[in-house]
Amino acid sequence: MRVRRSRGFTLVELLVAIAIFAVLSAIVYGALSNVLLLDSGTRERQRSLADLQRVMILIERDLLQLAPRTIINEFGDQAGAFVLRSSPSLELEFTRGGYQNPGQLLRSTLKRVAYSFREGALVRKTWSVLDRASQTEPEHEEVLLEGVEELIITAWGSEWQSDWPASTSSQQRADARLPAAVRIELRLQQFGSFVMVIPAPGAAS
Repeated sequence: MRVRRSRGFTLVELLVAIAIFAVLSAIVYGALSNVLLLDSGTRERQRSLADLQRVMILIERDLLQLAPRTIINEFGDQAGAFVLRSSPSLELEFTRGGYQNPGQLLRSTLKRVAYSFREGALVRKTWSVLDRASQTEPEHEEVLLEGVEELIITAWGSEWQSDWPASTSSQQRADARLPAAVRIELRLQQFGSFVMVIPAPGAAS
């Protein structure tokens, strides 16, 4: 009786198979890495966009509740209800209402808020009191956005102006007048440029 011998793989065949498997593995690994990187970048972009939307909602909420309340600042000077200065650095400070007091504490429902542009970042500050003493510090200071390449804020009176009130006299700085609208122009490294116009309670002249 004749016995058939089973033929195995030769060394050359094994080496060729291993080489083909290595090449296919490298291709699959590269494609999978690209997919994972793309997915990670997409999730990071979505988080950044959500943060941006949160910041813009916060700004809009602040400006929609402007209140005609002047204050005394930490230098003992009167400051207007809405003060916008474009130089030497951008600074916006105003009084807003709607500060909820569910615990019926002995405090006002008004709050003083300031936005500034410092070293590529948008910063928001608030104070627990309206009229400040020389030792009064902000109750909260937060960097809202980083990677800001340009920030322009203008207020509407009879025209768009980068300073409000237009005059820098002490009498004008203590003015309780409010603009009729506020325009915010932002240019971000990640999302480019956009403009938001927020109506305000002031009467246009």
